[in-house]
Amino acid sequence: MKKTTFLLLTLLAFASCVEEYHTPRNRSINSISELVIQGRIQAGDQTKVYISHTQPLGSEDDSQSISHAKVLVVGENGYESNLAEYDAEKNYYIINTVNLPINTPYSLKVTLDGETYQSEYMYVLESPAIDSLTYQELDNEAFKGITLHISTHNDNDASRYYLWTYEEDWEFHAPIDIIGIGGGVLVYDKTFYKFSEANIYNHYLYCWKHNTSANIHIYDTSLLDENIVNDVELFRIPNDDIRISYIYSVLVKQLCLDEKAYSYYRTLEKQAEESSGLFTPMPIEIKGNVFCTSNPNINVKGYVLASSVSYKRLFIYESDFKDIHSEYEGDCIILT
Repeated sequence: MKKTTFLLLTLLAFASCVEEYHTPRNRSINSISELVIQGRIQAGDQTKVYISHTQPLGSEDDSQSISHAKVLVVGENGYESNLAEYDAEKNYYIINTVNLPINTPYSLKVTLDGETYQSEYMYVLESPAIDSLTYQELDNEAFKGITLHISTHNDNDASRYYLWTYEEDWEFHAPIDIIGIGGGVLVYDKTFYKFSEANIYNHYLYCWKHNTSANIHIYDTSLLDENIVNDVELFRIPNDDIRISYIYSVLVKQLCLDEKAYSYYRTLEKQAEESSGLFTPMPIEIKGNVFCTSNPNINVKGYVLASSVSYKRLFIYESDFKDIHSEYEGDCIILT
């Protein structure tokens, strides 16, 4: 009886110790703020660079972007791009590299507060054409909606690692009362209105919205006999999502990675997947390819890759779906 009582007390004590840990607001595990430089040198497109500081664990402050750095792309052959322009709305730097030659290694160079930071020099990997961008409509207990799929191949086998980003645009309709508006509303610099057959006073704003991908989408063919990406799923959209209520368009951009860049993004992807668990391990130190060249004692985080860009756009219309139930009851943004 004593043994049984002792065992029960031990189990209860152990169970009571399993609690979610919150870092106190006035303490942090890492109170040192470090510079983070993330960028993609994109031949055939704009180069985008994000510069910010890390936030200590437990901090409730938003990561503050840095807007006063001097950023440019440099080549081993002496090439220098124009200085990047800072987009305050999107919090990143933009460099026009649409006509960037790919016959020399490039590096990203950042000057900030008297210090100079630079990524390793690297050749621009050539991204092959995207063979197809398709969608499938699913209707089962697990998921109802559409899935977006991509296919590509690389005959010259220059890279076995792929990264995809995308930009979405969609049309949606917002009901309004036209009385008192004066017959037209300026919506994204265009005036649209539609009469309802049931009531001529019911009008609908034809509205558009834009979005860019936030998640990491990477793929590896290194273990396959052929360098072929065959109908890989990129993302899903539920059938009650406003994005596919009328007209939906997605522009997918494909870049190639070397093994080191793939490993870096794969680590980031794993951390993102595991970050919400109760027993999630603490984030590990991810080694990047950006360094402070003016002071080796200054630590800097982040990664810069270099690749050409391949594009593929897909349009999807309401009439293409068998089962769509998307409704919108709010107003779209009215610009004056």
